[in-house]
Amino acid sequence: MNFLYFYRVSIVLIHVLSAFIWLGGMFFIALVAVPILRKIEPPAKRNEILSITAKRFRFVSWIAISVLLVTGLLNAINHGVTIDLISTGALFSSYFGKVLTVKVTLVFIMVVLSAIHDFFLGPQLTDLMSSGLSNPDSLESLKRRRQYVSWLARANVILGILVVACAVMLS
Repeated sequence: MNFLYFYRVSIVLIHVLSAFIWLGGMFFIALVAVPILRKIEPPAKRNEILSITAKRFRFVSWIAISVLLVTGLLNAINHGVTIDLISTGALFSSYFGKVLTVKVTLVFIMVVLSAIHDFFLGPQLTDLMSSGLSNPDSLESLKRRRQYVSWLARANVILGILVVACAVMLS
């Protein structure tokens, strides 16, 4: 086994593990944490646990995203993707290039949706849940924000499944 082979396998392994962390965390929160948290009373305790969990996952997931972006670029280079292939359009005429383009586009959308979720809508929702919610406008705003956050998370999970499908097609 030579160094280049070990290097390439290591990059793929780190890439896959980072994807597990990011996507697995999304699935865990959606399928395990949120359903359990909905049953916790009083609501203040539920909100506290959700806030702590979300902040921790945000930290871990953005590290995973950063690692994915770096290892994804290295994987593309290891597969022969060059600036010349991209700039001339030659990359996009091959099956590999087309699937890679779809995968990169889906990942870009996921990163944007994650940023919106993690840095805007999620913190706004946490702030609303922490406030008194004494007036009807606050309750309506909370309900709307929960729906936005929920749909955004679902969309990201679906996109993640599509990214994994693209990765399988590239292997």
